[in-house]
Amino acid sequence: MFTGLIEHLGTVSSIVVDENGCTLTIADAAPILGDCHIGDSIAVNGACLTVTEFDPEKNGGWFKVWLANETLQRTDLGMFWLWSS
Repeated sequence: MFTGLIEHLGTVSSIVVDENGCTLTIADAAPILGDCHIGDSIAVNGACLTVTEFDPEKNGGWFKVWLANETLQRTDLGMFWLWSS
């Protein structure tokens, strides 16, 4: 449920860039993954992103989201692309 409040801070553990966007892996996320499912939305820096993979236990719990180029251009999440270049 969206509350508008920051529920948890995770750690970007991986950024994989391709020509269509990038995949972020967020680790240390176990506290928010108890009821997670593939296809769920998780807000990251205010942008709702779709969970493509997750493991609630490994590496403190992690999930992956894919960001299209348009998402990278329209949000501050595009800074991840700059960091990985």
